[in-house]
Amino acid sequence: MNEVEVETKTDKKNVFFWAMYDLANTIYSMVIVSLIIFRYIMVIAQLEDGITYGQASFIFGLVQGLMQAGLAITVPIVGAFGDQSGKRKPYVISLGGLCILFASLLGFFHSLIVVLIFYVLANVSYQLSLIFYDAMIPFIAKKEDIGKVSGFGIAWGYFGTIISLIVLLPLMIMWGDVVSDPTQGDLSYGYAGYWITFVLPMVLFLVLMIPFFIVREKQKTGQIPPVGKRIGDSFRQLKATLKDIKQHKPMVIYIFAYFLIGNIAQTLVIFMMPLITDGLIIGTGGKASDIFGVLFIIIATFSAVIFTYFVGKFGEKHGPKICFYLVCFLWAISLILGIYLIFAFRYIDIGLNYPFMLSIIMGVVAGPALGGTWTANRIMVTRISPKEKFGEYFGFTSISGKASASLGPIIFGAILLSADVIGKYAWGLGLLAMGIIMLLGLLVLKFVKVSEEK
Repeated sequence: MNEVEVETKTDKKNVFFWAMYDLANTIYSMVIVSLIIFRYIMVIAQLEDGITYGQASFIFGLVQGLMQAGLAITVPIVGAFGDQSGKRKPYVISLGGLCILFASLLGFFHSLIVVLIFYVLANVSYQLSLIFYDAMIPFIAKKEDIGKVSGFGIAWGYFGTIISLIVLLPLMIMWGDVVSDPTQGDLSYGYAGYWITFVLPMVLFLVLMIPFFIVREKQKTGQIPPVGKRIGDSFRQLKATLKDIKQHKPMVIYIFAYFLIGNIAQTLVIFMMPLITDGLIIGTGGKASDIFGVLFIIIATFSAVIFTYFVGKFGEKHGPKICFYLVCFLWAISLILGIYLIFAFRYIDIGLNYPFMLSIIMGVVAGPALGGTWTANRIMVTRISPKEKFGEYFGFTSISGKASASLGPIIFGAILLSADVIGKYAWGLGLLAMGIIMLLGLLVLKFVKVSEEK
């Protein structure tokens, strides 16, 4: 009979090897998802197919939303499969490899349909790899260190963003900005029009994930059953967990709360760069600068690296619920600043001026808010789920996150339809909608009872 054996000690070297996947996969998340894909698709849609800015925004939001809805259906099955398999590392490596492959192919095509297909395949692989990766935490670190290990992984992961963005800067200087907003001049692929822009970050992803190959994780003792049996057992385990989770009131309430709270993080990761270039329009003389957009993200990333670890420690000391309150407070500050800057200024010139300084503050605050969202979730799940079902319970919170990530882009994309009429102010309305949804999540979170809170 197989038995679940969680880790009872924390090996710092092993944790470091595990966190290298956070470092590696963040390159995809930030460079492809946050920096390039939205505006790359916007230029393709407008130049190649004659679609308007607002219509292209909605198409992207709809595809993103439907993709995440599909993930919401599959992640609990994937989590249960991981629990049945007893070892999660091979699946992280395989899915990470598929993400690298499909993301590398994006730059070779200027066909809207082809690019959307490759993006969906890359993103699904990436998201599923995280289910197995997150579920590894209790099997590489003792329970008392889970919060700190989680915070370290996320904070360390942001160094991947810094490395990859620094590598991309010379490409931006050589080939120029992407211009996806027709109000700022002629549309242009800029540096995104070259295949190396996509391949180079993915090569970094591959190289940096190599140390993850030697991670040691606790696993089920005894013989692991064949794949066919594991799949069948996964569905049976999932059915049992669905029945069990209905009796687990704190988890049910939390899943709904995270659906609302996680919406802002899931959505802004996707729209981060266009928010800077098309919403805030930070640059010179009313034309956004991609190079500053990258520097802005680096500033936010450094802030996340510095402060996310402490958010994890704060969560361990005060409990995940209080940790979420802190994270949402940081989000609120960032949202208020963003909405104000969009509506109060036509554009923001780079320099020592009032709106530019406020935009920097917004980025500094948004960094730990984003990293803190994932950290607080990891701490919450490990506090309220049984050890033998960590994978499934992470899967169920991922359902919540994926469902949230399906709702947010569709709402944001629908709001951006109005950009054809009201211009950049549509971005301010989108941020306002995200803030309202987050506040509703906080109200629900109040009713979650968490054991072992300090």
